[in-house]
Amino acid sequence: MYWAGHLVSLSGTWMQAAAQGWLVLRITDSPLYLGIVSAAGSLPLLFFTLFGGVLADRFQKRSLLLLTQGLSVLPAAVLGALTWLGVVDIWQILTLVTLLGIVNSLDIPVRQSFIIDLVEPASLPHAIALNAAAFNAARMIGPAIAGFIIGWVGLHVCFFLNSLSFGASLLALYLVRPRGNGNAGTDETGVFERMKEGFAYLRQDRGVLALMILVSVFSLFGLPYATLLPVFARDILHVDSQGYGLMMSCVGFGALLGAVWLAFRVSGTTNRVIRLAGLIFGGGMVAFSRSPILPLSMLLLFFTGISAVVVISSINVGIQKNVPDHLRGRVMSIYTTLFLGMFPIGSLIMGGLSQAFGVQVAVGLGGILCMVSVAVMPGLGGASHAGARLEGAGSPPAV
Repeated sequence: MYWAGHLVSLSGTWMQAAAQGWLVLRITDSPLYLGIVSAAGSLPLLFFTLFGGVLADRFQKRSLLLLTQGLSVLPAAVLGALTWLGVVDIWQILTLVTLLGIVNSLDIPVRQSFIIDLVEPASLPHAIALNAAAFNAARMIGPAIAGFIIGWVGLHVCFFLNSLSFGASLLALYLVRPRGNGNAGTDETGVFERMKEGFAYLRQDRGVLALMILVSVFSLFGLPYATLLPVFARDILHVDSQGYGLMMSCVGFGALLGAVWLAFRVSGTTNRVIRLAGLIFGGGMVAFSRSPILPLSMLLLFFTGISAVVVISSINVGIQKNVPDHLRGRVMSIYTTLFLGMFPIGSLIMGGLSQAFGVQVAVGLGGILCMVSVAVMPGLGGASHAGARLEGAGSPPAV
């Protein structure tokens, strides 16, 4: 029930993302504003996600998700009404996107740490992979529906449908019964003290710290390659918007396939999967940066899509299998901050490198850095006590 409700809600979110970009371009006719709106939705993740982790460890996660999903209905509904009435302006879009970004910064760490409350520990890798599959399936479904609706009835309907889609998530959350009672604790420790406890855990667990560093490298120098695909399409491969769409579809389909493979994979050595998938991803980036023809580029993008979701999902599993329950929300909020909050910074870095040295050099360098990071990162080889625990089953030790 939870997975199905989340899939519907995510499809609505991606539907709004497609319609929102079209609306911004229609109002401003400025690619710069597209970037500004995207940053407005992402930057709150840098400032509020750690607080969301504290809430996840202090209150019942299911109740928090009911609250955040309920609040998410409002910005989509207001944007739909403003668009329908024909009075929408860019400052209104920026305000609503920022508010939704703040809600998401509280929602995501709670949701990341909620999965373990729905499944047995042995099923956690498959549950996280299914969650990734829902995300990537929605990334393909939502924009496709949005394109049809925009041409048929108008932009405002996409926003209204997204608002309604949160109802599926709310219904699922209302019906599911998590294992245990969540984190309805009575600890009165201050917010900043509780945040410090999460960072203190990372200093003690070298294996989890290594995984956090790895996800930072991929968010800064690996995953932002997707923002440069339009430049490759136009200037390197010399294809039109249809060719660009095919390139994006290859990434999305590969990511979906990788998530499905993880969901049905028999549990094995997580460290080895991270290392192998990371090398494939980085190597794929380097090869793509030098590819002169569209078919080869599409094939390479397909494999980077597969390997990217395998790396990120496996890192997520590796962290969650080690973190004790009473710190899970705070540690996962750090993971979310590094994974999602660093992405806009990484996009700026890759954009600056592209401006200075060319897009092919920037993407190739990013791929090399990703390969080096998985090759040399301590903890992935099982040297530390935390790295050894990464493969273990059963309850992780307390701090």
